[in-house]
Amino acid sequence: MRADAVARRYARAIFQLAEEQGSIDAVANALASTAALLEDAPVARALTGPLPREQKQRLLRSISDNVGAPPAFRDLLLLLSERGRLRHLGAIREVFDALVDRRRGRTRARVRSAAPLTPDLLAELTRVFGALTGKQVLAEVTVDPELLAGAIVEIDGRVYDGSLRTQLAKLRQRMASGS
Repeated sequence: MRADAVARRYARAIFQLAEEQGSIDAVANALASTAALLEDAPVARALTGPLPREQKQRLLRSISDNVGAPPAFRDLLLLLSERGRLRHLGAIREVFDALVDRRRGRTRARVRSAAPLTPDLLAELTRVFGALTGKQVLAEVTVDPELLAGAIVEIDGRVYDGSLRTQLAKLRQRMASGS
């Protein structure tokens, strides 16, 4: 089974269970903390390596307790370990977060700007794209000086490129073609 299909299947299942139990926020927090922990190479090796099943389960229960996870999340970790799918936890988290966002009327935007955005400019940007999408926009901003000026916004599978670098490239192309 493809990795994205695995992630969608488990994320939907844990989302539905968390929704029924009223623990969406707790599961989201546990997913974020545990996925970050599994990015640590020694921890990932221990949990995906040839460690005996009982030791893996003890370690996963300990991790679950330390991140304050609800029982449903602990059971998910144990099931993923049992089926050799712990490596998919990061992807499961991404799908789960998207399901939470959809349920709450939010969308995420990746914003690359040539310079750091002021709080006012960021608020205006999220307001404009919120009006465009009809959702609350959560922006993740990175600075990319190679853009020269302006910004590139990726949201809901679309790219809005207002960078000077792109505008100059388009101008160069028009001048070269003589139009």
